[in-house]
Amino acid sequence: MIAVPTYAIDAGVSYQCHPHHRNGNRNKSQWSINPPEEVACFQKTWDEDWFADDIGWGIHLVSAVANYLGIARDRTTQLIVAKFVCKNKQSEWHGYPADHTTSADRPADEILGRWLADQSLPPAKIRKLQKGEPCSL
Repeated sequence: MIAVPTYAIDAGVSYQCHPHHRNGNRNKSQWSINPPEEVACFQKTWDEDWFADDIGWGIHLVSAVANYLGIARDRTTQLIVAKFVCKNKQSEWHGYPADHTTSADRPADEILGRWLADQSLPPAKIRKLQKGEPCSL
């Protein structure tokens, strides 16, 4: 079994970069950013409290501009949203590049509204994410 590094995020909160989203698994989306950037994406989600219904939603910002963070299972669609889930009562988190064209991986309207308000993403991108339409940067 491969040891998965654990990163401290806050008191009692940790994050793990799971290998099945980095090992080319055809059934999983894959990160295109490196592990420290993945952790930083979750840290930003944590710091900004981008959570709804116990799910965290993140975007990879470079110099305050959203960038692609992964690729979908089809290996052609670039992804801009990360979904973070917890396996035990808000303490151990992991995440993956989320394909917003599927309803299960579409950020909550509350989060999209916050990204719009803080200008993390432009209005046109927010609308496409909200509708589950393809969205490029």
